[in-house]
Amino acid sequence: MTNFPIRLKLVQKSIAKQSIAKQNGSALMMALFIIVVLTLLGGALMKVLTSSSEAIAQEVLGTRAYMAANSAMQAELQQLFPLNSTANTCNANVGNNVTYDFSTSGTNVDGLYHCTAITHCTNYVTHSTLGRFYRIKSTGKCGSSDLMNDSTNIVVSSRTIQVEAKDL
Repeated sequence: MTNFPIRLKLVQKSIAKQSIAKQNGSALMMALFIIVVLTLLGGALMKVLTSSSEAIAQEVLGTRAYMAANSAMQAELQQLFPLNSTANTCNANVGNNVTYDFSTSGTNVDGLYHCTAITHCTNYVTHSTLGRFYRIKSTGKCGSSDLMNDSTNIVVSSRTIQVEAKDL
């Protein structure tokens, strides 16, 4: 009976060695699983950040295009209704669009580089007692670089505004 505790310890050591041998490599599998999960999470985060930055860039270009259209509209309204003058004529008559190129015309407007605007004015009603009615349409277009006809690698945004005006 004195050998019994020694045999029990030997059996326990043998079982411990076998279970350790069976567990050999499980830490490696856990580490590999964690690496794969973290890589997938990092990829998803990068995709979200990329799409978010593209949306912000498109929103900025859209705002710049709106401002280009608005600036051209203001220039056309100033031509149509000049101060201290009664001459009301459309600068951009039907079929005769006026193009404003804000990046090369020497305007030096920092926010409108790589932007153009096209205006179109129509005297659509002349009434004997009410006067003349005008419709001015302005389309602003801005890109991420120079707006050339053969450019394919740029992002372009366009905004159109329309104003109706009446002489006094």
